[in-house]
Amino acid sequence: MGEVFQVAGAIIASVGGSGVILLGLSSWLGKVWASRILENEKRDHAIEIEDFKSRLNKEITVVNSIIDKSVHVTKLQYDKEFLIYLEIWEKLANCVISTKNLYPKFGSTPTDEKELEEFNMKKYDRFVNDFNEFSNTITKYSPFYEEKLYLGFIELRNICNRQGSLFNTYNFEVKYSVTYALARDTKMDSEERKEVYTKFHEKIDILQSSLQKEIREHLKSLQTIEI
Repeated sequence: MGEVFQVAGAIIASVGGSGVILLGLSSWLGKVWASRILENEKRDHAIEIEDFKSRLNKEITVVNSIIDKSVHVTKLQYDKEFLIYLEIWEKLANCVISTKNLYPKFGSTPTDEKELEEFNMKKYDRFVNDFNEFSNTITKYSPFYEEKLYLGFIELRNICNRQGSLFNTYNFEVKYSVTYALARDTKMDSEERKEVYTKFHEKIDILQSSLQKEIREHLKSLQTIEI
């Protein structure tokens, strides 16, 4: 900018301050200054834009890193819980079948007393095995899945346990336990019969259906990424 003033001063001195030349010189100087200012502003804007792009790229990198970690953790959790629920559901289904078979709504039973006792013993042994496997599995994995589902499994287990206890009482303990030595003819009352043949079946179906829906919804929620 100093060179411009030197040139201008030299020109003014040489022409003796002619008004016309001064007017032209002023116009020229204005264009020079405007051009210099525009170039400076362009350079400043370019620097600002590059700085903004640099900061934006850093923020994008951080966000992408968070997303990658979130996806990784969510996938690990999904895969782990999926396998847990898969194993639990297999045990649950077996336990439900064995429980319902203790007092089936339809089916035939042996008429011979000895055959009937063996038949009942096999049913009960199967129930005990499936019940224990289901119980052990939900307990083993209890820290690693939803508490709400754990409580649902416990509720279902309690119903199955009640059904099994009544079966054991009236098919084995009444006949062989010392507790019933003076009451060998003890029979299941009408309310208990209604429970084992109807109410428990209905409760199990409702609870099993509810748990199935909750598991599906929970696993689906794990597929949604939240940052």
